[in-house]
Amino acid sequence: MVSPGLSGRHSRLQPSYLKGLVGEKYGSIRVPGEVESAEFEMILDAAVEAGLDTHILEEWYCRDENSVPPAYYLKPKAQMLKNYQNSMESSSAAKTKNDKAWRNVSEEIKRIFRTAVLQLQEKGTMKSADANKFLCSALEDELDFALGKQTPAFLRKCVCYIRKISNFDRFAKLPEMAHYMDIVVSADRVMRNQEAYERLLKVRDEFIPTVVAASNLRVYSSVTHCDMKLGYSQEVESHYVEGLCKQFYEDMVDIIQATVQQNFDTETDPLYDEILQHLSLCKTHAALYKYKSETLDYVQEYLMPSKGSRMSPLVVYGGPCTGKTLLLSEVAKQ
Repeated sequence: MVSPGLSGRHSRLQPSYLKGLVGEKYGSIRVPGEVESAEFEMILDAAVEAGLDTHILEEWYCRDENSVPPAYYLKPKAQMLKNYQNSMESSSAAKTKNDKAWRNVSEEIKRIFRTAVLQLQEKGTMKSADANKFLCSALEDELDFALGKQTPAFLRKCVCYIRKISNFDRFAKLPEMAHYMDIVVSADRVMRNQEAYERLLKVRDEFIPTVVAASNLRVYSSVTHCDMKLGYSQEVESHYVEGLCKQFYEDMVDIIQATVQQNFDTETDPLYDEILQHLSLCKTHAALYKYKSETLDYVQEYLMPSKGSRMSPLVVYGGPCTGKTLLLSEVAKQ
């Protein structure tokens, strides 16, 4: 999970600071939101050659001639799924139905992209670097964007937490373990997805240490030991989360204190410009927040405690590209 400061991932703007959490799960490949026309049509041809039904790609992606170069864009779910927008504001049953429909669509899109891209890569038609953007997970993509090409000055405002879990594989058959690790089912046997694990190791044990060696990036690594009988139990999880929150709070205070200069001239200090940029970006992202959400009500209730009560830090969590930035932009606007 990667969480940038107010400038979000949607416009590929540089975040003002960044927090990254890397655990034992690499995640599945992303559904591409934008693909250059030449690549999309090459992938489409490869999929047809592989005997795949490409109807879903042709239905969900539209060509934009105004883009330079021309590109195919994923259509909005509200446009493609029946009553999607209404279901966000109505019953949970309707929302669950649409969530399931989108899950089926996204899994099929990812399957087609993966099969076609691997075939193109095997033939040498597509270079490995170009293929990787279709085969990597959101976790790898976010970390590469956030840390891969940043200055040492920016990396001093970043912090990354790495959590490893010992003896994890032996508990893979427990249903809840799917939340924490990549699994596959083979011949009724549940096991760790080795391909995803190898890609995770490249990110966690190769890419991040390389960034650390070239900068002052803060990285904390911890090992969680599973309960011998219960596996990764709720007690183990709660203990880890409590420690993580304490460390995160201390790091944020430290980064803020190191960044903010006391008694600065607001008209010339670059931090003043940063505040104005945040206000502008907040309005921009808040405009993209279209649907009502119970989470928004929860945040409002949390931030407006009864008179005399103590305000505690607010933690909004979620996977990459789940709308954390849009949500908090809407909160800041309101």
